[in-house]
Amino acid sequence: MERNFTIVGGIHLLQGLYQLDLHNQYSFTDLAYSLLDRTLVLTWKRSDRGQQETDGPRMVQILFSDVQEFRFRPRRQDMPYTEDDCVSTIGYWTDQEWAGGVLMTDDHDGVDPSWLTAIQFMSGAIVIVRASFARASIHEK
Repeated sequence: MERNFTIVGGIHLLQGLYQLDLHNQYSFTDLAYSLLDRTLVLTWKRSDRGQQETDGPRMVQILFSDVQEFRFRPRRQDMPYTEDDCVSTIGYWTDQEWAGGVLMTDDHDGVDPSWLTAIQFMSGAIVIVRASFARASIHEK
């Protein structure tokens, strides 16, 4: 997948001069999937969660285009709903038994091309997608 951003440490989105902590500084607010347009848009808004500074862009969106596969694995029922908006890790998904869940790596060039992008939340929910392109848009205001 061609991207205009990098994920480091499973939670930091790097693009240009920005290094955004999607776990501590942003709350996940929206998922919009269009079967007709073959797009998936994920949206985060700056929050006051955690103990880190809340300065930074107001909103971050990732647009996946030319989506070939989209899956959503449900949240764990024993988790509080307050965990639904908090990213746990952004990595990769493979259906191979040895993986056992979302795989995290900073070596994105060495990733098997058959792996899908996976975004796991603290509630256990996982968004899994295979697309040709992923574009992050960072909105200051």
